[in-house]
Amino acid sequence: MKDHTDKTFILVALVVFVLLLLHFLPPLSLGDAKLRQVNILSDLSDAPSDGEEEGIIPLAKVPVQTPQSASADSINDTFRNIKWPKGVEPIDDYSAGAANGMEHFYSMLDSLAKKAVVGRPVRIAYYGDSFIEGDILTEYLREMLQAKYGGYGIGWLDAGNGLNQYKQTIDTHSSGLTECMAMKQQGYNAQKAGIAERYYPFSGGASMTFRSRSVPAQEKDAKGQPLQEFPHVQKWQSARAYFVAQTPVSLSLSATGGQSASPHFDAADGVQMAETTQWMNNLSVSVLSGSGSLFGVALETDNGIVVDNFSMRGSSGITLSALSPKMLADFNRVRPYDLIIFQFGTNAITANTGQKHLTWYMEQMQKVITLFKKCFPETSILVMSTPDRGARTAQGLGTMKNIEALVSYQQQLAADNHVAFYNLFRAMGGTGSMAKLCEQGMGSKDFVHINHKAGKLIARHIFNSFSAAVP
Repeated sequence: MKDHTDKTFILVALVVFVLLLLHFLPPLSLGDAKLRQVNILSDLSDAPSDGEEEGIIPLAKVPVQTPQSASADSINDTFRNIKWPKGVEPIDDYSAGAANGMEHFYSMLDSLAKKAVVGRPVRIAYYGDSFIEGDILTEYLREMLQAKYGGYGIGWLDAGNGLNQYKQTIDTHSSGLTECMAMKQQGYNAQKAGIAERYYPFSGGASMTFRSRSVPAQEKDAKGQPLQEFPHVQKWQSARAYFVAQTPVSLSLSATGGQSASPHFDAADGVQMAETTQWMNNLSVSVLSGSGSLFGVALETDNGIVVDNFSMRGSSGITLSALSPKMLADFNRVRPYDLIIFQFGTNAITANTGQKHLTWYMEQMQKVITLFKKCFPETSILVMSTPDRGARTAQGLGTMKNIEALVSYQQQLAADNHVAFYNLFRAMGGTGSMAKLCEQGMGSKDFVHINHKAGKLIARHIFNSFSAAVP
């Protein structure tokens, strides 16, 4: 009997090829009926298909009002008696004064406002996607906070992240380091990742250099010389490198014209820190011997405030739940934070997203919040809503369908987990605000990303809310 195995294989291959082509076709319609999109890869993902449901997703139920959650024009915080000024977006705190609410962060700002010695910088970890990539938005929020509450330095910088080049205020270079990150799964192990979802394996010979970069402002001083846009990141007092040592490790930390430090560390499972303390505007870090994983460096002072930018292009935030609890607890030990912000959502939905998918996404983000509450038990946690996302509609440029539903679900997420919520969508202008920014030259043609000019504008709204809470 003749063997037809080869023909069977060819037939199967042709069927798979055709299905793959259909998979990448946009949704089709037959008359008034919209055909279901082919998705042969759906079984490989836990997320419900965007094509499973249609129409407008209903808003989430209104969160139960707490003493720290009310209208913007009334006193809504019996703990602090905050009266949110007109035009300032309120911070809704659903903790009722318990741990992980805003009280811890507010109390730290109180200390800085009173010029009290805290003994370390008050730190904000700002997680987000490409909306804050290149330090857009966070560079201005950092500068505004440091101008009011004190502090110097850009804060966290990943050890070998090529995206550091897009930051306006710092020049960076690294060698001998390979980046392993959450959004590039090949070779990535979430259990080895640091607080920024990245790690950089090293051996003797790896190095990093950092140098501040001036950014002239449009304004000029009395002598007609341009002022600096970010004067508080032009120098820093402390430089700290964070790593895990698989074998005994020797490092060198030095600054041009300053002192050098060459500390030695034994092998250990936990996160370790090497530091040098001196005023500087540049830093060189070299691995003299040993092997392990570098995470990043922090350039800051031992007082005032600092904002760490933890951006991850393309992220919806859910990969944070895969981080090692031990690793996060280690960072809480060696680099404690006073406020952790989660700003995600742009990459979580599309115009075709259904309620089943959005519900699934909230379940995944709840895992993130649960993990961080466990590993940072005293830290304030703030869920920041998705910003607006523009889209072309029958009426012209507007907001992508279901963005407002996502905002309501994020508010409910914060309420259910007894943490704080900030409506960034409303703060930046609400419906159609991204399209307006893009029309004014402050955003990209995809109606998703902002430029530095828009970043400054949006950062001002966030800063005003913090300042209203702690004048």
